[in-house]
Amino acid sequence: MRVLKIVLICIAFITMPLSAQMSKNQLQTMYTDYLKTEGYLPSIDSDGDIYFKSEGKTYYIIVYDNDLGFFQLLYPEFWNIESEEERLQVAESASYATRRTKVAKVFMTSNGDTSISAEAFLKNPEDFKNVFPRMLSGIKTARDNFIERMAEFYE
Repeated sequence: MRVLKIVLICIAFITMPLSAQMSKNQLQTMYTDYLKTEGYLPSIDSDGDIYFKSEGKTYYIIVYDNDLGFFQLLYPEFWNIESEEERLQVAESASYATRRTKVAKVFMTSNGDTSISAEAFLKNPEDFKNVFPRMLSGIKTARDNFIERMAEFYE
């Protein structure tokens, strides 16, 4: 009977999603190691999130303590809203860009800026490597779609 209990515990541990076995620290290390191999220079901010530059723009991988299987790539505060009229234009352009771009969400923040995120639920945290390039590309495409639509208001 004791052997059966040990076997069942081992099976449960082996089949447990990796996200339940990794700490926030381990996720940070995994993300930063990957970014380094891809040629980025990642750093960890005071919140424990990882930031890096791509084509001169700063992006973040948000690391959640309470949901280690959730992966979020963020391009924060890329457009500052300066008036009520512009807020309406940004809302329209954000909706336009989000509709036209897979995965990426363009949104207004509570502090009057505009950000873009791409998010995924992953069975295993290391699976982010399979989606990271497309997520980053999606954010860049959403930014281009947003700027294209905003430019129409100034023609």
